Amino acid sequence: MTEVQVPVSNVVTSTGAGLGRVSRLLRSLTAQPGYTLMRGMARFAWLRQLVTTARRSVHARSRVVYRRQCEARIQDTLFPRLDTARLVKELKESGLAFGLKLPPEIVAAISQYAEKTPCYADRQASCGFTLDQRSEAERILGKPILLAQYFNTIEACPEIAKLATDPVLQTIACDYLGSVPTFVGANLWWTFPVDALASDRDRHAHLFHRDVDDFRFFKFFFYLTDVALGDGAHVCVSGSHQRPPKLSFSDRWNIRRYTDQEITGQYHAVDIHEICGTAGEGFAENTLCIHKGRTPTKAPRLLLQLQYALFDYGAMHDRREDSILRMLL
Repeated sequence: MTEVQVPVSNVVTSTGAGLGRVSRLLRSLTAQPGYTLMRGMARFAWLRQLVTTARRSVHARSRVVYRRQCEARIQDTLFPRLDTARLVKELKESGLAFGLKLPPEIVAAISQYAEKTPCYADRQASCGFTLDQRSEAERILGKPILLAQYFNTIEACPEIAKLATDPVLQTIACDYLGSVPTFVGANLWWTFPVDALASDRDRHAHLFHRDVDDFRFFKFFFYLTDVALGDGAHVCVSGSHQRPPKLSFSDRWNIRRYTDQEITGQYHAVDIHEICGTAGEGFAENTLCIHKGRTPTKAPRLLLQLQYALFDYGAMHDRREDSILRMLL
């Protein structure tokens, strides 16, 4: 997923590793103090609930007004037959809800945008390339490209901008968060079927983990390509937003990567969902749930993410200044 993660190892095995974690924390505090402090606090369930309840109380009146505004625009939705109450209920209970489907013309438009627009290897603004240049880009980088993201999609792609303000999606966000939702960003990225470096699989969340992006938050995901079983599917452990792994006492609040064996040993197989689907299918997920992306084996995967939360720390969007974007060739 497109999360800004600070990977935390299972055990600090040396003084050097401990100093490295302290150094990363200090850099993060300097660059993004609000986001870093939130991540430290929001890993505690009681504090997440406290902030969520306080926000709900403050927004009691404005939430009603916001919801009425969404209802007044309901004719503009791309999801006219979606049962929002059912989806919100499932999202609260399981952390995962299905039933979203993009119209074919929206899928086609976003796909066309992706075909003609530069994407950026490893989400690095200096590593741009177009899809037909991927092999040459990999030669220049000296490694296979597992992930490449687009930047400034809200401004550049009208269909993504339309989705971000869809009244049904905004209503779901309002009801789930319990307050006026904050749209914190869109992310559109490719995952390619490559023999990826272990460091890239860790970096791009192809190992089980959970996110702490706010005190309460969730994401909409939409496949823009067909995703078959075992070929780039998103995997989520339903209900794990309320039942974190407890392999050790610190796992109650620790944020780290988990092995497949750790997760299959903690949860029933029926709760571990490998989410497949055709282009246009979508789902909502609280990614505090344990989840990961599978590395594709045959076909590249194009995925769109829209994220809503209580607060915006400026960490989850895809906005980059045009002046820093560079092509590899």
